[in-house]
Amino acid sequence: MKGITEIELTDVHTGKVEKYTETNLVTNAMADFFSHNIDGMLFTINGNTNDLSENMLPMCPNAIGGILLFSDTIEEDKNKYYAPSANPCVGYASNDVNATTNIMRGSMNLTETKKLDNGYRFVWDFTTSQANGTISCVALTHKWAGIAYMGDGYNGTGFVWTMRSRSGNSDSKARTAYINAVGLDIDNNFFWTIGINTENELVIQKVRASFTSVGLNDTMLGSNYDVLFEIKLNPTSFVMSDPKKNEGSYDLFDGKDGYWYGFWGGGNKSGNASITKIKINKSDFSFTEERMTLNGVTCQSVGYHGGYNTNPQRNVQSVLQNGYLYMVSYDKTNVYKINIENPADVKEIPLGSATNYGCSDDYYNSGKNYLVNIGDWIIGSDFMINTEDKVFRKSNNAPWTYTSTPLFQYGPYLFSFGGYYANSTRQNLFLWTPYLATINNLETSVIKTADKTMKITYTIQEE
Repeated sequence: MKGITEIELTDVHTGKVEKYTETNLVTNAMADFFSHNIDGMLFTINGNTNDLSENMLPMCPNAIGGILLFSDTIEEDKNKYYAPSANPCVGYASNDVNATTNIMRGSMNLTETKKLDNGYRFVWDFTTSQANGTISCVALTHKWAGIAYMGDGYNGTGFVWTMRSRSGNSDSKARTAYINAVGLDIDNNFFWTIGINTENELVIQKVRASFTSVGLNDTMLGSNYDVLFEIKLNPTSFVMSDPKKNEGSYDLFDGKDGYWYGFWGGGNKSGNASITKIKINKSDFSFTEERMTLNGVTCQSVGYHGGYNTNPQRNVQSVLQNGYLYMVSYDKTNVYKINIENPADVKEIPLGSATNYGCSDDYYNSGKNYLVNIGDWIIGSDFMINTEDKVFRKSNNAPWTYTSTPLFQYGPYLFSFGGYYANSTRQNLFLWTPYLATINNLETSVIKTADKTMKITYTIQEE
């Protein structure tokens, strides 16, 4: 594909017109979408359908049906097709007319937009009040991303599309392994899972999965529970006080630095929260334990695990990213950013008002996901935090139904495990929609102000 962008600014007072024309880079976002079929989730296997019509196809104006406008240029790498969270998005538009008062969102010109013999011509209009700021990069994206980008006060769900949620194994040991997953190796068809059994042993398993290949006896319904490797560790601090209860306020994460990290701590409203940390070497499974006292910190629970090998449950209530643990304050008005190697390094990120701190799932045994990290974003049900610790509020919604694990990214997809009541595992496939199908860095940044309207004509064609 090749694309040409024409930006036209018109001063409403003088009638002066500024025009800018640029060509673009086409990324691998669409190629990766159509070439990846994680765990066979794009197939209809057990009665669930997945209709790509009008969601992805025809690509124009669906999979490529929106536009994103960024303040800074974006690296021109075909395999990096999500904008950094620190790059401000100053405007967006979808394949429809904006009927809201959202000043970020423009409207498609339905009269001038049309299908071409070998492509599509998009035309978007922005009024004087819309998309004001510096524009250095223009990118085509999914139609839903053009409604709210990563979420705003009008829409908090469009950045994730639930493509498929599929039931699988009902065996309690298999469900325990899936729900306790801490990391996926999709290309090599296995995942790592960690949990604490009723003997206070920390059980680490490497479990085979059919992410990219299928065996002769695989059903593709998650019914296989093939443990490739298992080791049991015996921590002294990172343990349940009463193993018979088979539950604890903890969670484990992939630090993506050669270690797994576990954190244990219940809700604290009195200050000086105390958290137990375990750090596990992925290579030799050696580990260290440490008690961290967080001066002045009042916080929600780190997480929750229960029912090992019986009725597995998990709440994901905190996020580990780039060496920092993110936790919601007890009164839900702040997020703590905690340096896991230096507990004295704690930053309080004010949310402006209390977060709903909710999740979408009504079924407790399906697990609950209160915080997630997608790309370099930290996301709650009604807020987002970028790498500069800037908070963006959005309408309250958490679209990751039946999730009990972090969201594992693979290309444009997000994948997770969960449960359905206490009966079965759940595999979930999401599309992270604000991908950059094209990247068009402008040679000269465009300054859109309140005395100018803007018209963007983006022609995309097959070569």
